[in-house]
Amino acid sequence: MKASSELVMPRFNKALAPLVKLSAPHGRMVRLSNLVCFVLVIACIPKLTSAQEGPPKRIPAEFMSYLGADWLERPGRISEESPDEMLAAMELRDGDIVADIGAGSGFHTRRMAKLVAPTGQVFAVDIQPEMLEILKGRAEDEGLTGIVPVLGEFDDPRLPDNQIDWILLVDVYHEFTNPDLMLAKIRQALKDSGKVALVEYRVEDGTGDHIKADHRMSVHQVLSEWRPAGFELIELYEFLPSQHLFIFRKAMGDGPTGVSTQSAIPSYNLFEAINEGHVEVTASGQGAEAVNLTIQRMRSDPMVITLPVGTYFKALGSSSDMIARRDGVITLEEDSPQIWTLLGRTVNRNRPVPVAEDGFDIHPDDEHIPLRNVMWQFQGMSLHPMIGSVIEQLALWIVSENAGYDDLVEHASRVPIPVEQAVALAAAYTDSAGIDITQKQIWADRDKFVPALTDEALRKVFEARDLN
Repeated sequence: MKASSELVMPRFNKALAPLVKLSAPHGRMVRLSNLVCFVLVIACIPKLTSAQEGPPKRIPAEFMSYLGADWLERPGRISEESPDEMLAAMELRDGDIVADIGAGSGFHTRRMAKLVAPTGQVFAVDIQPEMLEILKGRAEDEGLTGIVPVLGEFDDPRLPDNQIDWILLVDVYHEFTNPDLMLAKIRQALKDSGKVALVEYRVEDGTGDHIKADHRMSVHQVLSEWRPAGFELIELYEFLPSQHLFIFRKAMGDGPTGVSTQSAIPSYNLFEAINEGHVEVTASGQGAEAVNLTIQRMRSDPMVITLPVGTYFKALGSSSDMIARRDGVITLEEDSPQIWTLLGRTVNRNRPVPVAEDGFDIHPDDEHIPLRNVMWQFQGMSLHPMIGSVIEQLALWIVSENAGYDDLVEHASRVPIPVEQAVALAAAYTDSAGIDITQKQIWADRDKFVPALTDEALRKVFEARDLN
């Protein structure tokens, strides 16, 4: 599959025309084919406004075509995703009734069919009839029984009510176009004792960055959508190479008792946990790209703590302030203090880079909404690592310090593309995050870099703003 000749920017509907080679349908995995192809922009980033108070909304990813079924069966997938270890955590047994939503070619369906045989069943759900035909063919080749193909709908997996012991969703939830309805249907299909295993590529620590950004989800994102839908977390496993493994069950509330002996794991946003006295936290420097939190639980049971991108760290001394560039997560299982390292960026160009002796006050992401929106946008984008870090930092300084072209040249020279192009990219991404660059110094300085742009599409970004 070839990459599109035009990538869409959320504000301008145009961007660069890279020669990015995709190694999977719809860009699930990306690599650079040469240095000229320096950026891959996610087309579905929503247009933001600088006054937007709530966190920006996640946009569902495009689902994989049946034409990519062979990629789902690639030999390297076993080492990349450890499917057998993942299924072992579910402890499936003979007689279980399970469902694989987004079954695709049946990579996991076939493994589960063996684990629940001879009397169990696997409902293999996919919205593409072609995928189900591929799945049936592979199952027949392996002599497997107990698999029930189900042609699902975008908002309904079409599963029987109250009959399913386990539902598995591997790298598919982020593609749901109507997640609220789907979660309601999933809850309806589960037995009272039923559970869901949800697998998604990580956002927080970079281990999932080989996957296109809209095919990754953070724990913060997942919990913010699953808890209101009537689910509670009972396990969060992090033993997979690049993915989170969540185990959910229906939140019981005042429902039947004795359904499960396993306790739910409390989960909190960091500020919720601090305000309710569940944790004590101090923050300290860890260089230009990270912040260390020393966090200690104040209650005996395990808990999951999350933190949103854009959380602000105000320096207590002369060092630069910092901002979280990714959502964060930690599971607190020890009574002693734990170190939680968060990916971050420096906010102030001309102040010292924070070191371990430098402390911070921690502030919620909504106290610095323009900065939060810029960081949120970059969290949801796939930029080549040779330029991504620098472009992100330039954009942050445009917003935090109203930096002009001359202020950015030195840092922009660290990437293997022309300085003018690096600055132009940072300015364009800043504007698409809802920051009006026509009110910034970088716009007043545009004659210093726009005439030098050799990429026509990028130049047109600035020409379009001139016309507005």
